[in-house]
Amino acid sequence: MSPTGARLHYCLPVNFLKPVPTPPMKLTSLLLAAGLTVTALPAPLLAAKASPPTHERTTEVEPATAADPEQAKLNAAKHKVHELPEITSAQQQAKADRALAAKTSAEYKHARTKAAESETAYRKAFDEALAKQDPEAASIQKKERDAFREKMLKARTEKKTGASKPAAANPDSATAGDPERGEK
Repeated sequence: MSPTGARLHYCLPVNFLKPVPTPPMKLTSLLLAAGLTVTALPAPLLAAKASPPTHERTTEVEPATAADPEQAKLNAAKHKVHELPEITSAQQQAKADRALAAKTSAEYKHARTKAAESETAYRKAFDEALAKQDPEAASIQKKERDAFREKMLKARTEKKTGASKPAAANPDSATAGDPERGEK
C-alpha cells in the first residue's frame, strides 16, 4: 500500500448521487384544500355565532322513571320549564354571576394581602421617620403599642375563659359571662 494513495480505488454504486425519494406530501395538499374551502365560504357563515346549546330531550323513558309515573311526570315538566327562554336566560345569568363572584373573591383576597403589605410598609417607614425626627417620641409610641398589645392579649384570654364557662354558673346576671353584652 502506497502512502500517496495512488493504488487505492473504490467503486461507488451506480445510483449513489440519486436523490432520496420522498413520500407524497399529503399533509400539505390537505392543508391547501382546507384553506381553499374556507376561503370559498361566504363571510356570513364564517362570522355566524354559535347558537346556545339546546337540551336534547329523548323520548325514551329511563328504567327508574318507568316504574314511577310521578317521577316521570316531574322530569317531563322540569324539561319543559328548562326549555323556556326566560328560564334559560336566568340560568345563564346565574352561571355568569357565580363566575363573577369567584373572580371577585380571588381579587378580594389579592387586594387584602396587597393592602396589608402596603400598610406594613407604611408603618415601617413612619416609625423610621419618627425615630429620625424625634427618638423620644418613637420610644413613647413603642411603649404605647406594647401596652395596647398586652391589653388585647389579656382581653382575648379573658374572653376565651369566659366563653367556656356555662351561663348558669353565674345566677346573678345572664349577661355577666357574655363579653359582647357588657355595660356601656
